[in-house]
Amino acid sequence: MNPFGYLIRYGEIALKGKNRLQFEHRLMANIKKIVADPSREVYRTWGRMYVQGVHDDKTEEKLRNVFGIASFSRIFVTGKDHFQEDALKLLRGSVLKNPAIRSFCVQTKRSDKTFPMISPEINRKVAEFILSHHPELKVHLTYPDLEIGIEVRSEGTYLFTEKIQGRGGLPSGVSGKVLCLLSGGIDSPVAAYLMMKRGSLCDFVHFQSYPYTSLQSQEKVKQLFQKLAAFESNATLYLVPFSHIQEEIKEKCSERFRTLLYRRMMQRIATELARRSHALALVTGESLGQVASQTMENVASIGAVTSIPVLRPLIGFDKEETISWSKKIGTYELSIQPFPDCCALFQPKSPATKSSAQVLEAEEQKFNWEYFLEDALRRIVTPI
Repeated sequence: MNPFGYLIRYGEIALKGKNRLQFEHRLMANIKKIVADPSREVYRTWGRMYVQGVHDDKTEEKLRNVFGIASFSRIFVTGKDHFQEDALKLLRGSVLKNPAIRSFCVQTKRSDKTFPMISPEINRKVAEFILSHHPELKVHLTYPDLEIGIEVRSEGTYLFTEKIQGRGGLPSGVSGKVLCLLSGGIDSPVAAYLMMKRGSLCDFVHFQSYPYTSLQSQEKVKQLFQKLAAFESNATLYLVPFSHIQEEIKEKCSERFRTLLYRRMMQRIATELARRSHALALVTGESLGQVASQTMENVASIGAVTSIPVLRPLIGFDKEETISWSKKIGTYELSIQPFPDCCALFQPKSPATKSSAQVLEAEEQKFNWEYFLEDALRRIVTPI
């Protein structure tokens, strides 16, 4: 076995009972896919996974983007007879990188119960060995400058000095496929990310109104898509020409219902696209009461046009919570670029805050929405 590699830890997967093996196999397949390095073997052991090979920044960045990984560590695999000497080498390497280290502690997890020493004994023995060579250091159990981790397992003893935070959640693909309505704003990328974190595979649909909106607006959406697609390898972005529908609604329908009629057409188009791409639900970035179209009445009347579930991960978020998530996942700076999306087109001066499906259906009788639905579906492109 290669003495270098990464030890992968996962959180809630361990609580899945009889389905645990299915989740572990999916996670292992996702790790292999995203690392995409045939020289790195991936092993599964009880409660852990091991990615073989030397440590490098590129691999660590990829592992940070794998949903289902709670944390991982750069490890050195040693034998059960010389872990003291190797722990000393590990400490010396850390001190060489950071001369300010003055204290340490040892934390052991003994999964192999056949090993003759229990965890506290291992901690004490390793600490005493290190102090015998470096009496200038101190053991500090609460706030050490360096923590040396040891995992004693049947397949080997793993040494490490750092736990790198992962994204947690569930492995991509265990919760089915969804279609996310992706605008150029702050909310929808966060909604998509949260669904990915719960194990959903996401495709994306964006409604664009060129030439009323600029090509920079489309480019911004493509960049947001690429940011999100880094978390899964097979996502698709669909671009739907939408300006001709908006022109028709502007000309034929009551001004105060424009935005709601736009959104009903979006959901009809997205529902058919979801059916064609085998997605089980739609995902939107709606938050209750945030704008006029997101009152309870309007959310209900918009959602009445679709026959599949509409998932709204942000429905109880306030704007500051969404912004915080946007910064955390790295989409905020893209989202605030000043290139408006199609929802800003022909905005009503006094939008309706309360509507019903019956009222909006009556408005839709004023134009041939079935024709525009089919026409939009024919004109969809996949630019990436």
